Amino acid sequence: MGCVYSRSCIGQNSCTRQASKSRENSFKQPGKNVRASEIPVFSPSSSDDEPGADRIAEQLDQSACSRDPDVGIRRLSRLSAQFLPADGSRTVKVPSGNYDLRYSFLTQRGYYPDAPDKANQDSFCIHTPFGTEPDDHFFGVFDGHGEFGAQCSQFVKHKLCENLLRNSRFYSDAVEACHAAFSTTNAQLHADSLDDSMSGTTAITVLVRGRTMYVANAGDSRAVIAKKQGNDIVAVDLSIDQTPFRSDELERVKLCGARVLTLDQIEGLKNPDVQCWGDEEGDDGDPPRLWVPNGMYPGTAFTRSIGDSIAETIGVVANPEIVVLELSPDYPFFVIASDGVFEFLSSQMVIEMVAKYKDPRDACAAIVAESYRLWLQYETRTDDITVIVVHIDGLTEAVVSKSASPQIDVKSSVPQVVEVTGSESPSISWNSRNHRVRHDLSKARLRAIESSLENGNLWVPPSPANRKTWEEEAHIQRALHDHFLFRKLTNSQCHVLLDCMQRVEVQAGDIVVKQGGEGDCFFVVGSGEFEVLATEEERDGEVPRVLHRYTAEKLSSFGELALMYNKPLQASVRCVTSGTLWALKREDFRGILMSEFSNLSSLKLLRSVDLLSRLTILQLSQIADSLSEVSFSDGQEIVRWNDHTSGLYIIRSGRVRINFDEGVLKNPNVHSLASYNESQNDVQQHDQGLSIDKSEGAYFGEWALLGEEISQLSAVAVGDVVCSVLVKERFDSTVGPLDKEFSK
Repeated sequence: MGCVYSRSCIGQNSCTRQASKSRENSFKQPGKNVRASEIPVFSPSSSDDEPGADRIAEQLDQSACSRDPDVGIRRLSRLSAQFLPADGSRTVKVPSGNYDLRYSFLTQRGYYPDAPDKANQDSFCIHTPFGTEPDDHFFGVFDGHGEFGAQCSQFVKHKLCENLLRNSRFYSDAVEACHAAFSTTNAQLHADSLDDSMSGTTAITVLVRGRTMYVANAGDSRAVIAKKQGNDIVAVDLSIDQTPFRSDELERVKLCGARVLTLDQIEGLKNPDVQCWGDEEGDDGDPPRLWVPNGMYPGTAFTRSIGDSIAETIGVVANPEIVVLELSPDYPFFVIASDGVFEFLSSQMVIEMVAKYKDPRDACAAIVAESYRLWLQYETRTDDITVIVVHIDGLTEAVVSKSASPQIDVKSSVPQVVEVTGSESPSISWNSRNHRVRHDLSKARLRAIESSLENGNLWVPPSPANRKTWEEEAHIQRALHDHFLFRKLTNSQCHVLLDCMQRVEVQAGDIVVKQGGEGDCFFVVGSGEFEVLATEEERDGEVPRVLHRYTAEKLSSFGELALMYNKPLQASVRCVTSGTLWALKREDFRGILMSEFSNLSSLKLLRSVDLLSRLTILQLSQIADSLSEVSFSDGQEIVRWNDHTSGLYIIRSGRVRINFDEGVLKNPNVHSLASYNESQNDVQQHDQGLSIDKSEGAYFGEWALLGEEISQLSAVAVGDVVCSVLVKERFDSTVGPLDKEFSK
């Protein structure tokens, strides 16, 4: 959900929906091939040297002459069974532009604690080529929602492609054909026996025709392309999320009779007559939604989709916004993804992640893993996540040919918004941008943290069954170094992860994981040799094939995707020689991500500070993220006499001796020292006044957060000491300056 970018409202009127979806290719293998260490995905017919490739190419050449749509549609159904090749990506030629498209994809089912078996409602399609034209290539992502969301996204994925190919203007005017295909697909879904009254799907599609891209969007999934600017690479949004965060979309649906309110407003927690949202960055998981005038439904957080017949009555239309872009060497790759990616990652962040990897397969894996991690950090669940990464290789400057759409000036390398005759969508400039991503904890996540703090019901890591030697720990750390799934873990989380890795002894011939089965463990190879086997269907029947070999010397690991969800495995792993594996269970991995050890312990300490005890969990969590950890050796001065304390110090380990003038106690904001008095045994007379020892869990310096400058005080480490420090500048930037009256 967010505000987006591509802008050509196609349709007859603003209160009738049309959808933007793409085609059929049933690449529904979420776990497919993430990196060299993941179990590869195979395809019986996925490479240029596959049996029958020449025959297919010949058929394409013959059918291209007639452009018979039925030939292209029959080809869709044949391609729908294909997978990616074993190396995880595929390359196709674009003959007229003399360049290659190299792509990969990954889709992951969401994690829903209350519905662990909920189906992945995302679907996608990739058709290379699309129909009978070798210059046409089609990519689409469909994000279903509602009770029958999975069925709706599958329906639209197939029908939209067929409707595009059957349209008589598809080859002469791709924009008009796309508009008509969305409209037709929406009508077909309404007429189908599938109940779309409260279910539907968003759609983002990309048609590459020669050197021209046509992007159609209905909903809040997104397409973004990378552009070179000097030594930098920047994200150019090719679609703008259609949500109530957009003022034009908000105005349009209100004119159609929609009430636009957050859940808090619906439940009476906030004034329904006052707009309480700004942009998506701070919606704390409670975005504005659409409701019928006199009911508590449908509650959609987007303003366009395909299906959703009830929401259509209040302006949730299927009309796509269309953008056209002429490709040039300045555009190295583009990304299409569902909103599960862009909820917490900005377009620029996604582009920068892709730029780090030469292989689009690895880029897909990194994006999915980081999206998954952020969902668990800010929410108690994850959304379905789907991403397609397409590299544009070998494109050179060339004379631009005539566009397939009369109203498009393809000489421009700037994305162009196309307004179709009859569209009532307000115009938008290409300077528009998607709203920034969320970075606030959701209310559900806050409740979970509150419960953890109050009741102590934290996830507890299992006791290590075997002690690891330092060599074994070092080997695991090397194997996981810079691994996309573990790269963003904190030091404390990494230590816990090491403890959770359990030793598994295997013998030659043992099957570690079996093709078609379900796994819930990630493995690091400690010793021995393992081979990856997949059974492929060929003309002579099922034939097992060795796809890869894992060894400890290669720092091999496998099973990453099993940590995120259970899905039938695409290959088996068999032990060739006796060896050792280190296994991490999915339950423990999720516990590590969601417990946020250092953060929770910091929250407990922050809440013990009198000055901060009245702040909300959200504010305390933001403050916890601003803490810095500082170590001091025995006898080292933490605060010098006559120097002002820079901020709040919370003692994580060790002991601190504080010497201060007795007059300091007269300051009402010095709570941590005023709580002591001379009758206590730990308060001693000192040459400069009083001396107090503070140990683990205690704090001092809170007065600095209120702007108090106290210099008649010093603090010295007694033994080795570790403190968490919160300086006033970071505190003010997080929650704003506090009035001194706040502490009373």
